[in-house]
Amino acid sequence: MTALVIDEFRRDEGLLHDAAAHDWEAFWARKVSNYESDYNPDNWVSLHMGGESVFTTREGKDVMDVIESIAGSAEVTEDIVLQASNRILGKSDELVVEHDMQTAFVFQPFSSYHRAAILQRRDRKAGSFAISVYHPTPQKPVRLSHFISFCADMMETLTLKSFLDRVQELIATNKISQAGITPSQVQATRNRRRELIEALENFEKANKVVYRPERPKFV
Repeated sequence: MTALVIDEFRRDEGLLHDAAAHDWEAFWARKVSNYESDYNPDNWVSLHMGGESVFTTREGKDVMDVIESIAGSAEVTEDIVLQASNRILGKSDELVVEHDMQTAFVFQPFSSYHRAAILQRRDRKAGSFAISVYHPTPQKPVRLSHFISFCADMMETLTLKSFLDRVQELIATNKISQAGITPSQVQATRNRRRELIEALENFEKANKVVYRPERPKFV
């Protein structure tokens, strides 16, 4: 969705002044895969400019709007989540907030390449890796939106891998029947991962991609 937004703003700079009037709903509908529709129907997107919501698929004003209004363009931290919680629930010395999980992308376009740093926080631990894609020539650069889509496909692939790894753990401990995960969902996940890996490999064949410290394992 971010890739589509960037292309739209580059096509029409006037959107900066009236972004909320744009038909973002149609763009979002184009990006939701059949897999997501079938097995993650509660997925959602929220588009903000300067901390103000210009489009969301969530109904009503919720905690995400408050968090974005406080954060602006800054990184979401535990303190920002706490401030948002205090605004919604009222300030209380007994309120404890933990910001446990986050995945963030930091994109930097340079003259000879694009770079993305992927920051992940899970179980109170933080990790990161980086990807760079080099332009074939200065006159024919890799479109930033294409690179962003590539990174999104990669992160979805890693998410699906985590799900399938969890399925294997549940099977090994005889707990799969309690998890509500069906064989059709597992097969659909494998099919979706296969599609994504094919897209990733096609991008890598067409472009010079460098991973640091190393290429993630998708299977």
